Amino acid sequence: MTIEEILRKSTQKLKEFGVGDTPRLDCEVLLSKSLDCDRLNLILNAKKSVPDDAMERFSAYLKRRLNDEPVSYILGGREFMSLEFQVLPGVLIPRPDTEVLAEFAIENAKKLKNPYVLDLCTGSGALAVSIAKYCEQSHVCAVDFSDICVKTADENAKANGVSERVSVIKQDILEDFELENKFDILVSNPPYIKTEVIKTLDKTVKDYEPSSALDGGEDGLVFYRRIAHIAPKFLKNGGILAMEIGYDQEKEVYDILNEAKVFSDIDFICDLAGIKRVVKARVKIV
Repeated sequence: MTIEEILRKSTQKLKEFGVGDTPRLDCEVLLSKSLDCDRLNLILNAKKSVPDDAMERFSAYLKRRLNDEPVSYILGGREFMSLEFQVLPGVLIPRPDTEVLAEFAIENAKKLKNPYVLDLCTGSGALAVSIAKYCEQSHVCAVDFSDICVKTADENAKANGVSERVSVIKQDILEDFELENKFDILVSNPPYIKTEVIKTLDKTVKDYEPSSALDGGEDGLVFYRRIAHIAPKFLKNGGILAMEIGYDQEKEVYDILNEAKVFSDIDFICDLAGIKRVVKARVKIV
């Protein structure tokens, strides 16, 4: 069977099973991995036959995708900020939306000399590693309570050549804890989905991704309240706080930061769709 035929038939099968929003792309990515080539090669060699061993690999991948397993877990990785990240079950898959937060943090870190950055709820380490990679003077502390996330973030730092400037710490941020340094920037992509909403999510998300990385409590705001409370403890005077937020959480998160009475310059950054994706603020100078 040719590459063209395989992609046509497998894409149709994913459509029939109602799997995902990008069935053609999913099949291209999985077939590329099976053939150990990039997607451009699939186009250039569309009429070529697929070897039996590659076909076996692709069939196994497709079977898993038909069971709604995310492509990133099937392949064991995901691209973020043009970097490759290992992503295993139990670790939240990095989303393109979070690049808005990464770009903001990197831009501001580059303005500082030897900036210290704190990343809470680091997951795969996508934010921490990206900041360290693109701001070569930065030192980043990445925090997560999950063993698999701590291990994965540490391995991603090593794989991207920034392990000397990224330290990964196991800690539940909902509990009291101490850190040695004061930080210039604090970033976080915390769990922010309401508990009752999780059961309505696509099966690819609710059945495979860790609920602990999604569940923000009854109103989705538990971690924002906690971070607003502890940020002044860990940030220097005038330090920057930046967090990803849900599409409908602008007012609630603004109120949390405003009512804390320790932040100034509270504002939002929109993503490419015009949705307010990141909240930013500064700790007041006292």
